[in-house]
Amino acid sequence: MFKLSNAFNPRTVILLVMKLEEFDEEDWGLVSEQFDVLQKQVGELDLAAANEAQTRYDIIDELIRKVLCWRQGHVSIEEVSRGPEKAKYVDYILRVADTTIVIEAKRSGAAFPSPTSKLALKLSGSILGKGEISKAIKQAEKYGIEKGADVVCVTNGSCWCFYSTHEVDINSKATLLFPFAIHGHAEKLFQTMSEQAVRKGSIQSLLDDKPIKPDDRLLSIIHDADGRLNRNTIADYIIPALNDAFYADALLSNPESLRRCFVSTEGRLKFDSMLEMHLGDPKPSLVMPAPRIKKSKQNGPLERLIGAKIIDHAPPVTLILGSVGSGKTTYLKHFELVSGSNLLKKQQAHWIYIDFEEMGQAGEPRDFIYKKLKEYLLKIHSEYKDNYKYLVEPAYAEEIEAMRSGPLARISGDEAEFNRRITDLIQDEYVKTEPYVDRLFKYLASTHLCAIIMDNVDLFEDESLETRVFAEGLALSKRLYIHVIVSLRDRTFVKHRNTPTFNASELQKLWLDPPPFKQVLSNRLAYSRSILKGKHVKLPSEKGIKLDIPDLSIFFDIVQRSVLSSAAGDYIESMADLSIRQGLQLVKNFLTSGHIQADWALKNYLSGNTTYYFPFHEVFKVTVLAQYKYFKESRADCINVFDSRRGVRRIRLLRLTILSHLASKAQNENTIEVGVKECIKLFEQCGATKADIVESLSFLHDNALIRTVTAYSVSEKERVVITRSGGYYLKRLSHTFVYVEQCMLDTAIDDFAVWEKMRRLTVQIETEKSSKDRMILRRDRVTIFMKYLQETENLMLGDSPGRVHLKSIRAITVDVTKDADSAVSKASMTEVRKKLASA
Repeated sequence: MFKLSNAFNPRTVILLVMKLEEFDEEDWGLVSEQFDVLQKQVGELDLAAANEAQTRYDIIDELIRKVLCWRQGHVSIEEVSRGPEKAKYVDYILRVADTTIVIEAKRSGAAFPSPTSKLALKLSGSILGKGEISKAIKQAEKYGIEKGADVVCVTNGSCWCFYSTHEVDINSKATLLFPFAIHGHAEKLFQTMSEQAVRKGSIQSLLDDKPIKPDDRLLSIIHDADGRLNRNTIADYIIPALNDAFYADALLSNPESLRRCFVSTEGRLKFDSMLEMHLGDPKPSLVMPAPRIKKSKQNGPLERLIGAKIIDHAPPVTLILGSVGSGKTTYLKHFELVSGSNLLKKQQAHWIYIDFEEMGQAGEPRDFIYKKLKEYLLKIHSEYKDNYKYLVEPAYAEEIEAMRSGPLARISGDEAEFNRRITDLIQDEYVKTEPYVDRLFKYLASTHLCAIIMDNVDLFEDESLETRVFAEGLALSKRLYIHVIVSLRDRTFVKHRNTPTFNASELQKLWLDPPPFKQVLSNRLAYSRSILKGKHVKLPSEKGIKLDIPDLSIFFDIVQRSVLSSAAGDYIESMADLSIRQGLQLVKNFLTSGHIQADWALKNYLSGNTTYYFPFHEVFKVTVLAQYKYFKESRADCINVFDSRRGVRRIRLLRLTILSHLASKAQNENTIEVGVKECIKLFEQCGATKADIVESLSFLHDNALIRTVTAYSVSEKERVVITRSGGYYLKRLSHTFVYVEQCMLDTAIDDFAVWEKMRRLTVQIETEKSSKDRMILRRDRVTIFMKYLQETENLMLGDSPGRVHLKSIRAITVDVTKDADSAVSKASMTEVRKKLASA
């Protein structure tokens, strides 16, 4: 018998699928050529003699894979069915988006209906209700019920009969198509049953009486969902301390602030005992073998550079590499103003710091660099009375002598005229800037060590701008023999590492690990406390009463206790992960937000309750919501792991299950790196498309819950690891009532009955006056939500043993329920105390 697989070029099929993925609409024209080949081969077969297995191989397999374009990850063949009878096997299960299709295949000779132009027939009618097709339909329907199928299909290759399993009754009809016999039926089958058609909702055409699933979010019914809170009452009084200890402009220009706030140890962690998982090296593989900077050691790389002898050649450009927010700017400024200041003075070195944030994205790098170098020269001129004699004149010495023996030889005896001409030359170059700056810095570099520091080069994430800045720095190094130090994010270096500009230069790469966040925060809070020590204020509180605070610095005692030694401290440290900047931003939100009752906390403290600290749920809401009342992912400082925002319920939990998979791999340090292709293969079997998976991985990467081992963006060829932040989301944060409830407000509820229950409870919560009863309603609402999430997880993962490690909702539900019950208990006790107080 002729084997159909020989008639298809696998490469053609792959290219066809790739081409189809580029189209927004189904394109039968592309697929029809593949169908024509199949139709020709079907005409050469003896269909009456074909058994079921041969029919599947010769016709059904080929049509599903190469005409309907179902990819391997979304097709399950002979999946076991464990009914009351002996275990049987389902011929095909197709899963994509929110749709599951069961296909029962029979031999070509099976007595199925003859071709008919009538597209829909009753399941209970004389054609479909009797004979072999009726038996096949009943068998497929049993499988469909067990597998939660949305559509059941039976086929002998020639006849394709399918119908919706939703609300089947005596009047239900099935669609019949004869793709090889009736013109137009093959295209109709493609438009209804192809993978991309099903993914885009084509099965809805079979469910005419079924309401469209709502994509409702509770935020849409909450009053004042976009409302903001005013800053807390203490915010204005602590601004001076925040300015000096937390805001970069003030901190980085003040040696005392830097000295007291800088942390000289590195915070690299290889195993997190709290999360019980291994952590990948934050230094990307493509940055290797850049040595790590040991800030606590004497004679570090910057000390060695400044302590070196004057050079007579172009030195290599030095790159200070690190992750976003790891403290590269702080390290450089601390060296300039604190740790390296004595050495810089001793060497009479010139350290010129250029911050490209000041230039702006629209600026011209060359002009900006020369402007800053000229400003530095003018500063030197103003500091030394005889600067012309000791700097300008020596810098122009060769030019002056050349003019004296050359163009100005005839007037060299007239000293006044000769000097006037030389002055004109210098003034002309001064006005032009570049020749003047080049000449003076070339002389400076021959007598003193000069270093130009280029910082925030990649702040604007503009590739063209970054390339131009680096090219200018490289040119300065080669032209003037000046040390150039460039601060870069790891991903910026990786992005440019193979460009001509980088390849053409000699680079010295250094890696900077971030310091331990809690130590950084402790230093910042202690410094803030010292600034406010002894400051007496009268703080406005409820009902216009002013709270007399003799020493405002005690507020930072409460803050330190709240964010350094409790679950809240672990939360902020884990969320910050490698980005010290992100962690400090969360704390700044905390210090100014109206979500905390600062006056109430201070009142308790002054009354003798010096052990008081802000509870976790307040710290969480304060840090991620800032001034907003409610969580909305697009404006919050955290993400929602319960909604992948892919528009499909089956993969609503894709973000969470990806984290579960990566965390399970991180139990062993040898398997922590996971290929993106592995993720695609695994989650395609759960109904996600390659685009769904790559987009979700990219979202987690952009929000620092995972990272690639190379620092490139997510792509099929990359490998990824879960970060400390991602592990915390999965194992701790998602297990708290406050996080789940906030995420719930911005999670799409696809089940109409669940939506109605939660909507009614939300309306009640909005109007309920009793704090205890309101908390009970909130517990009931989150209980419904957790049950909904369990059903959603089961829809995605089923009961496959190979996916057990991806399930986490049951464990989350246990912890969230305990948390909610505890909140109800506290609300009850608070209400009792209020009643007793008012009695």
